[in-house]
Amino acid sequence: MKPENVNPSNFKVESVLFDNEEFSIAYGKWEGNIFSIAMRWNGEGDDPGYPKLFSNPVWFLIDNDLKIPILKSLLQLDNANNELIIKTLENELK
Repeated sequence: MKPENVNPSNFKVESVLFDNEEFSIAYGKWEGNIFSIAMRWNGEGDDPGYPKLFSNPVWFLIDNDLKIPILKSLLQLDNANNELIIKTLENELK
């Protein structure tokens, strides 16, 4: 499942920061107002990937204390969107 299509009611994806088709990391709003990063295995075909809740794809939230180190570690990786990562880091460091 494409990560931009995984939008459960409690986590809305703002941007996909890393996607190698198997695994993705996204930045979005948790419960409408807390900016967080989350990750998931995407699955393929009819498989919704992992994590999932009652066969519905969801995101695994990362503790906010790890947000900046993980964002920095993504820079320059293959399949990372460096422009969005830098923009996200700038917003988080304000």
